[in-house]
Amino acid sequence: MAAGMVLVLDGPSSVGRSTTLTALQERWSAVRSGPLLVAGLAATRRQAAAAGDGRWADLFDRVEPSTAGRPPRFRYGPLGRTLIAGMHRSAAAWARAGVDVALDHCIVDGAMLADLERACADVPLVIVGLTCDPVVLDAREADRDDVVPGRSAAERAAVLGVAHRDVVDTTAATTDEVVDELVALLRVSRT
Repeated sequence: MAAGMVLVLDGPSSVGRSTTLTALQERWSAVRSGPLLVAGLAATRRQAAAAGDGRWADLFDRVEPSTAGRPPRFRYGPLGRTLIAGMHRSAAAWARAGVDVALDHCIVDGAMLADLERACADVPLVIVGLTCDPVVLDAREADRDDVVPGRSAAERAAVLGVAHRDVVDTTAATTDEVVDELVALLRVSRT
């Protein structure tokens, strides 16, 4: 059986990762045969929230509010780093088994990127950064009730330090337009 691929959509909360991946699943046959398994941060956060007592969320990640002109900061706690390392290895194992996997991700530093690349060294890996105008990102976050205020800005600041070969801007694009761009990009990257 041929190896699957690992596709990573990287970007801050509210940029459109989950929405885009759901739509991409429906169009995956335009890229490769077989289904696309979506995993990643959104599902992990939902499980942490379901625990209901807050301990998971505190260990998983934290947004530190802005103070004295400093923008909000985002950081992963020790459990978050462990969960993310496990996510990288799980995605690589699924790909080795022949499953195409898409990760909803927020790569906040070079160490996290290096861990992903090491975990997926023997399988096709495509990382696409999703970006959005900060004003639009803040407005999207304000419309959600499942995101800690300031998370999008804090994650955006962290993600800006990670270089991406391929970037898709979701500011004014519809989900279908973003998926069209991803399908075209993925068709080129697998040749």
